[in-house]
Formats: sequence, C-alpha cells, structure tokens
Amino acid sequence: PMSNIPNGWFTVLNSLELSDPEHSGSHALITPAAGWELRLDLWQGDWPREVPEDWGQVLITDRGGALKPDSAARTQHRNQLCLRKKTWLDVDLSSDAPAPEGIPWILSRHLEQDQPDALHKLTSEAQDLGAVAVKLVLPSETPLSRRLELLQQAKNSDFPCVTFSMASQNHADRLWAMESGQPWAYLGQSGLQQELPGMLLATELRQRYQWSTTEPPQDRFLILGDAVRHSLSPDWHNRIFAKHGISARFYPWSTQQPDLDLAAWKTQGPGDLKGLAITTPYKSWAKSQGSEVTWASNSTAETQPSWNTLMQQGDRWTGTSTDGVGAWNLIAEVIKDSRSFHRPLVILGRGGAAQSVAKAFMSHGWETWLACRPGTLNRSDTDFKDFHITDDPECVQSADVLINATGTDDQRSADWPWNLEDFNGTVALEMDYSSGHTSFEKALTSREGITTFSGFDFFASQARLQAQLFYGLDISLKESLELVQQICQERNSGQYPTS
Repeated sequence: PMSNIPNGWFTVLNSLELSDPEHSGSHALITPAAGWELRLDLWQGDWPREVPEDWGQVLITDRGGALKPDSAARTQHRNQLCLRKKTWLDVDLSSDAPAPEGIPWILSRHLEQDQPDALHKLTSEAQDLGAVAVKLVLPSETPLSRRLELLQQAKNSDFPCVTFSMASQNHADRLWAMESGQPWAYLGQSGLQQELPGMLLATELRQRYQWSTTEPPQDRFLILGDAVRHSLSPDWHNRIFAKHGISARFYPWSTQQPDLDLAAWKTQGPGDLKGLAITTPYKSWAKSQGSEVTWASNSTAETQPSWNTLMQQGDRWTGTSTDGVGAWNLIAEVIKDSRSFHRPLVILGRGGAAQSVAKAFMSHGWETWLACRPGTLNRSDTDFKDFHITDDPECVQSADVLINATGTDDQRSADWPWNLEDFNGTVALEMDYSSGHTSFEKALTSREGITTFSGFDFFASQARLQAQLFYGLDISLKESLELVQQICQERNSGQYPTS
C-alpha cells in the first residue's frame, strides 16, 4: 500500500552537517516534506554510524557500492543503517548489492538508452523480487514526448512508480511528476549539483516555484528557449501567482525542437499551456505559430519581425513581442523631453529583438540605427529595408542612446568591434542578463552623466507586460523592478539555479 512507501520531497545529503538553513527548520516549509536521502556514494567524511531517530523518513543509497574494493564492508554498513524504522533502501541491481531480507527497498534503474516498455518491465521485475516501489531514471536526451508518456504511465500504475530524466538543463518533469501524484521526488543541497544534474535545490523549490502544495495548478506557462535553466520568468511569475492567489505555475523548458515539444504537450501534457515566453533562438519561429494580437496603444504584432510571447486562445495561439515596448517604457522617463536629444539611437545587433526595439523607437519619431560587425553588412539585404543599418564601429560616437542587443559583450566576444569609450550619450540599455551584469553595463554605469539600465531592468519591464497579456494583471514598473531585485538576492543566498 502507498502508506508503506516513501512519500514527499526528500532532500539529498552527503554529510550529517545540518547547519545550512535548507536542512533545518525551513525544510518544513516544503509540502510534503518527507525526509532525507543519504547518498553514501557521495558522502563527505566518515559514513554515519546511525541515522537520527527524529529524522522521520529516510532513503539510503550507495550507488555503485557493490563495485567498490571494500564492497562487503560498505554493504554491511549500508544494511545496518536501514534497520531503523521508516528507512528504505534504494537499489540498482547493476551496481548495488541486493537488499537483505526484511528491509523495504526500491528497485532503481538508470537507463543509458531508452527502452519502449521500460517502466512496465521494471515494475514486473520489482514485484517478482519483492521491492516496494520502482524508480526509473531516463537518459538526459530523452525527448519531452517520451517524458510525458512515462509520467502518464507512472500516474496510471497500480504499483508505486517514480520516473524523471537526469538532464542538467531541464528539471520541470520532476515538478510535473509530483503534481501528477508520483509518491516522492528529490531535492539537492549545495555542492551536489555537479554530481546530480537537473536536481532542484530545496531553496529553489520554495522560492522560485513558491511550492506549497502538490495539487496541480489550473494554468501552466513555459519559458521556451535553447537554454533557459537560468531564466527569471519562473521566479517572477510564480511570485505574482502566489501573491494574487492565482492557480498557475511557470516552468523553464530548454529544447532544440520546439515544434515537436508543443505537439507532444498538446496530446500528452498534464494540462493546457496558457502561455509561452520565448527566447533565443526561437523568436522568429514563434511568429510562425499563430496570429497577431493588438495591444499596447494599438501597436500591432504583425509589424514586429519576431515574437517573444504566445498566448493560447481556444485552439490557436496569438502572439506579440514585448521587446520594443519593454525597452521604450524603461527609457521613456529619461528621454521624455525628446527635444533635448538631437542624435540617433544606436542598437548594437540586428536580430529580431534589435529590430523590435528599433520599430518601437521609430514609431515615437526617433532616428534609429542598427549596428552590425564590420564586413557583415550586405547592402542588398531586403530584410533590413525598413531600417538604417551600419557596419561602422564608430557609430557609437553619434548616439544619444545606446542599446546592446547582441547577447554578448567585449569580454565574451573576440570580435567585439565597438569602443564604449567613444559613447558620449545619455542613456544605455543592456538587453541580456543571462550572464549576470555584463561588462557593457558595468563600463557605462561607471561613467558620469549616463543612465544605464541592466538586462535585469529590461526583464522587469517586459515581465509586467507579459503579466498583462497572460493573465490580465497590471503590475507597475516600480513593483516589477523591486521584485527582480528580490529574486536576484534570493537566488544568490539560495545558491540556485545550479546550471
């Protein structure tokens, strides 16, 4: 019966030191907070002599212990720890010693290659061998369609099943598993992230996802991109959901095949997707997915070269871009007396986001230039017929406003051609926060007379626009900026995300 197996979130330990707040009283903030997994194979220092009786449920794992030179002694010690009540043993028979008679155990299987009937076979094997439950860990490259298929199989199984993929960029299926009723899942502690890719930290679960219940949310949203483990979108929107009592959750999903993933979600997902935030490199792809939505002072998304926002309306997607409006709203107060600005706005970069920003400022009467690297400008390129474009790196000298839309800076790009010392304008904006505070931002922040907005500021300006589009809430720019600052502080103190 389900009452006889582990249940809830287990925080993985590699020592008995519980000085970290995430392993003390704050653990009770996680619902359900089941207990601890002792990873003896990752242990720092001497193995524990015994497990404290007041710890509640405990999982014992010594992955690969049967292959060690001291395997007999390891197995004896491992089994001795499991004699404590409310303690289970995790066993992968390919690398671990079998469980002794009388100790409840979980049959684990870590697949190097997926197998079509893997969960059914593992469940049958577990029942034959007397295990109380199974854990199936999928290869890191497992596609979303397969992950969702196995989540559904585990949900429908009469035998307790846990399944997830060991992928460093994606961990959302661990959350979906708990929301769908799987009995237990794992949380990491700082220092384990390199050993256990994709595992959430306890602080991340509480703060980033505002986790307070395993009840599935009514609405679901994704940030979709090539690598979005770091994205602030889940942090920001999940805090807004919690504050306003909205039954919704926002997840990151990194992918190389967005079309296949959306198709998989439509047929196998745990609930409808209400909205998608889109980032590199899928903004142009996003525009091909649906019809435009008119918003923000009657500007139309059809004039935008790429979209970063998709909303589900019935059986179709509608979309737009918040890049241009987000940049304008952020800078508008500084440049509200535009008569004092006589020189153009220069945007470093010419991709979809750069073009969207250029469109926004051009609609307000600003002379706007897109700057590309020297030697890369094709004068006959019709994609840029609506824009002024230059490959002269000295263009920054003529700018009143300078915006970096390249996704890089002089420290991360060997061919960075623009000398920021040449900028003599008044306002600068960095559009990227994926690598923290960039050297572009730092160089201009240190200069007197220049108001510099960071990539975090730019995110805050866009997030409030997406809140309006996704779920109809009006969040002030001031509140959004303060919320992003809070998120960054909590991330630093909580040591997440881990990849």
